[in-house]
Amino acid sequence: MNVKGMIIQNICFLSPQEALECLQQGSVLLDLRSDELTEMKAFAVPEIIHLPHTILAEHGAELPKDRLMILADASGVYTKAAAAALKALGFEKLACLNGGMLAWDQANMPTVTDPDALLHGDCACVMRSKKDHSHSPNPKESA
Repeated sequence: MNVKGMIIQNICFLSPQEALECLQQGSVLLDLRSDELTEMKAFAVPEIIHLPHTILAEHGAELPKDRLMILADASGVYTKAAAAALKALGFEKLACLNGGMLAWDQANMPTVTDPDALLHGDCACVMRSKKDHSHSPNPKESA
């Protein structure tokens, strides 16, 4: 697979369009966002692995190394550090989604939205999801 994108400090950054093309050709998307964010809006691509960036160090070695893995978060803040951490574990086939879910959504790339998980409320300081998370396991325990 010929990966396009721009290289910054030895890390490949893909536009949403370039990332989608790679994902349609067999790459896997590693979604580094929290559980709540992935419930609200998810990438609608052939294969996704959800591993929040907060537990990447504990479970990174379990990820596949045999094909390109595209790292994505909400806005691109955590992908560079995640790529460096995975390179330290021996991963070579890595790229980052430039701009994360924000850029993906703005580019009208495919997503799946759960209306019950969207935030609701009168003020941003008290917005909550309609979903009941009282029985959800701790993400650190579920992986």
